Parts: sequence; C-alpha cells; structure tokens
Amino acid sequence: MAEISTGQMVRLQRERRGMSTTALATQSGCTTRHIELIEHGKRTPSLPLLREIAKVLGVRTTVLLGETPRDSHEPSRPQIRDIERALFTCRTLTPDLEPPDAEQLTERVAAARNAWFTSARRYSILMAALPSLISDAENLALERAPAARDVATDAYLLARGVLKHLGRVDLAHLAADRAMRFAEESADPLMTAWAYWSLGQSMLSDDMHQIAYDIARRGLDVLEPHVADGDERHRKALGALHLLAAVGAARSGDDDEARERLRGPATQLAERVREGSDCYDLAFFGPTNVAIHMASIENDAGRPDAVLRIADDIDLRRTPSIERRTTHLGHVARACEDLGDDAASLLHLLRLERESPEELDHKPLLREMVRALARRARPSWAPEVRFLAERHGILI
Repeated sequence: MAEISTGQMVRLQRERRGMSTTALATQSGCTTRHIELIEHGKRTPSLPLLREIAKVLGVRTTVLLGETPRDSHEPSRPQIRDIERALFTCRTLTPDLEPPDAEQLTERVAAARNAWFTSARRYSILMAALPSLISDAENLALERAPAARDVATDAYLLARGVLKHLGRVDLAHLAADRAMRFAEESADPLMTAWAYWSLGQSMLSDDMHQIAYDIARRGLDVLEPHVADGDERHRKALGALHLLAAVGAARSGDDDEARERLRGPATQLAERVREGSDCYDLAFFGPTNVAIHMASIENDAGRPDAVLRIADDIDLRRTPSIERRTTHLGHVARACEDLGDDAASLLHLLRLERESPEELDHKPLLREMVRALARRARPSWAPEVRFLAERHGILI
C-alpha cells in the first residue's frame, strides 16, 4: 500500500468535512498559506499544530499521521502482526519449549531493553523479540509469584514503549494496561510507579494530555511515601513522573506549571541521582533528560528559538538512550526548520540517522520533514537530502 503523507491526510480529512483551507487555518490558529504548504508537502506541521488541526477535524492526531508501521522488504524480518498475535492470543499459545523461569525471563527482558536503548537496529531486534517475551510473560504470570508478576510488568513496560514508537497507539494502550494490572498484583510500589508512568506516556501518545497529567499525579501520590526509605531507583522513578506531569500540563495549556515543575522538583531530584547509572530506570532520568524535556516543552509551545538555546547546553553523549537522543534531535531539526534554517535541519536529521537509521523508517513526521526539505532544497545541498530520502524509501 502506498504511503500516505501527513499533508495528504490533512487534505483528505478536511475535504471529507467540506471545510475550506481558510476555515481550517482560522480554527487551528495558523495562516491559510501554512495549511496549503502542509497539504502540498512543502511544510512539515509541528506536533502542537497537528494536534490543533486534529481537534478541528475531529480526529486523533494519529489519524493525520496516516502511516502504519512499514514492513521491510526482507522476507525474514518479523512483522507487526507477530506482536499483535502474541498480545491477543497470549496464554492460548502452547510454547514449543519449556517456559522460562522468572530469572531467565528477567535476563531476556533486560537484554531486549538494552538493545532498544542502545542498538542502531533496535526496531528490528525488538520486533523479533517481543512476541515471545509477551507470550512467556503471560504464561509465567500464571504462577502468581511476586517475581513472576514483576517480570511480566517489566515485559509490558518495554512493549508499550516500542509499540508507541512503531505508531501502534492502540497496542501501546493494551500493553500499558497489562503492565498496570500485573504491577498492582505484585504490590511493588516501584513497579507500580513505573506502570503509572507508562500508562501516562500511552495517554500522551493518544492526545489525552489531561488524563496523562492526572495519572502522573496519582503515580506521585503512590510513590512519594516510599522515597524517603528507598534508594536511587525510587528517586529516578519519582523524577520521571514529574517529567510526565510537566509534559501533560504543557500540552493541556499550562506552560507555567510545566516549567515550574521542571525547574523545581524535577531539577532538584536530578541533582540527587547519578546520570547514566545502571539502576532500574526506564526514563534515564537525570540532568540531561530534564534539559531534553525543557526543550520538548518549548517545542510544544511553538518557541523554536528557545528550543535551540536549550539545545546549545545539552551534551547528548551524557545519556545512553538512543530514544532520548533521537527524540531530541528531531525536536532540534524541527526548530531549525521553523526558523527557516533548512540546512541546519538537514544536519540534525543526518545526525539522527547516524544514531538510529531505522528511526526514519518508522516515524511519519520525520519522513514528512525529509520530503518537505527535498522540495525546498537549495542546489548546494539538494543531493544530500535526496540521498537521505532514497536510503529510507521516502518518495519525494
């Protein structure tokens, strides 16, 4: 099936409602010319603007992104349907081998998470690993032992993050819900806190920003009584929940609370943890991640100049997470584009590709950005953006 660009999907949804570009622009808070450029693929919509357009059109933002996960042309590569089958059949599958015990599955989940955060082939690796991890976690959880519940929670926390980045928000919701169920059954406050964080992240992915904020607040209430007697793991989880609350507040329109939360409790907690330590931490919480979230908040607020000012002081080498680095580079590329510096935008997209080549295979807005750059490219660097598009099968 041909890839549908975000601009084409905006136009399709607008025309289905009999709405003019002027009406859509007025209600979305931008110019008619901007909408026309988006629909013709000459401008990449920012996520905040895309959310506003989605509200006006009465659809989810994910609908406007318009692209399901792209299957590889390599016949041996596992497809998203294998993950779907594991999620929806889970305990009905009969394992071919004796199922692993909790310790063995814990090691496998840890290895898969390490690949997700550090490997340039993380999408391929996790698409292959998730089906068996999900099935084994479900079967192991039947034992109802605390260790079995903990590893089942952990497997679904990982699955939720991967599915979000694959663009399958529906499946991410399912994984987040199962992580919460197993965490509550395990009665481990730390795992329960991470399950709240994961569920909130899933809500953010589906434009339910106020719900994400409320979930973060609930997670903070659950975890805070245990932090004083806890260790660095508890402080990192608490910090991650503050970051989630900040993003939820910003996307709900309360930029002041978002900035206050980042500069206050999140920064204070970040000063008390070792950045890059190997303790259990799904969010890689620390000073660098707080700064990345500050840039993200300014990106959501439509302040590209502030994004670049913050980015100047961020050393991405200090975070081991490819996901954190590539997300930030995408925001910086977007800010450069907003400020009219297309060459700098291309430079950051090339940096992003070096970090994780598969990112440009699975992220519709990044692909849209490459298309738009190609259409505006100056002769001096047009070949570079064209070669980038060709490497990832992006039609221009």
